Amino acid sequence: MIVFAGPSVAGAKIPSGIDLRPPAKQGDIYLASLESPEPIGLIDGYFEGVPAVWHKEILWALAHNIPVLGASSMGALRAAELDHFGMIGVGVIYECYRDGLYEDDDEVALHHAPPQVGYAPLSVAMVNIRATISAAVSEGVLTAEHGEQAVDAGKSLFYGDRLWPRVLRDLPESASGAMTAWLPDNEVDQKQRDALGLLDRMARGVVMGASVPHVEPFTFEHTRLWDSAVQQWEQAAKLRKTSGQGVHLLGDDQTQF
Repeated sequence: MIVFAGPSVAGAKIPSGIDLRPPAKQGDIYLASLESPEPIGLIDGYFEGVPAVWHKEILWALAHNIPVLGASSMGALRAAELDHFGMIGVGVIYECYRDGLYEDDDEVALHHAPPQVGYAPLSVAMVNIRATISAAVSEGVLTAEHGEQAVDAGKSLFYGDRLWPRVLRDLPESASGAMTAWLPDNEVDQKQRDALGLLDRMARGVVMGASVPHVEPFTFEHTRLWDSAVQQWEQAAKLRKTSGQGVHLLGDDQTQF
C-alpha cells in the first residue's frame, strides 16, 4: 500500500503495512502503479516547484484496476475531480470540494519545512483555519461575528502568510487574546484528521466503496503527449535509481497541496 504524504501526517503514527512516500509530483502516481500496489493513497502533493500530479496518471491507475484514494490536500482535490471515474474520496475536506462548499485550491495549500525535519507546516491551511474558528465559535470563545471576521481575514491572506497572529490581528484585543490562549490545546487540524482517516481505512482493508452515486465507465486514451510523458518519467526514474539520488527537494521553503 503506497501513500504519498508529508505535512498532513507530520508527527503522526503511520499504520504498519503503509509504504509512506514524499508528497507526490507529476509522474509519481504512474510510477507507483507499475509496482502493482493495492491501493495507492494520495494525500499531499507538490504544485509550485515541479508539475503537479496529473489527472491522467490517476486514470491510468484506475484503468489498471488499482484503487486510488484521496484525502486531506492534493488528494482531496483530485478525488473531487475524479470520483465519477472511480477515485475514492475520504474525509470532510474531500466532501466540501465534492459538494461545492470549497472551490479554491488555496484552501489546502501551505508552506512546509523539508523532509529532514519531518515536513513541519510553516503556515496554516485555510481549511484548518475554518475548522478551528468554527470550533471556537461553538465553544463560545469567539462570537459568530468575530469568527466570520477572522475567517475573512485568513482568506484575504496569501496562503503562505496564513499564521494565527495575522488571522487574528484585526479582532478586538479581548477576542484575539481569548483565541490565542485557547489555540494551543484546541486548534483543529482537519487536514491531519482526514489524512489519518485515509490511512486507517487502507490499513483495515476498507478500500472500495462508492463516494459518489454513480461511477462513469471510461476508456483510457493513449495520446502522443501521454506517451511522451511516460517516457520522460521512466527515464528520470532510471537515472535516479542509477545515481542513487533521493527525493527531489524544493529547498527549505516548500509548497504543497
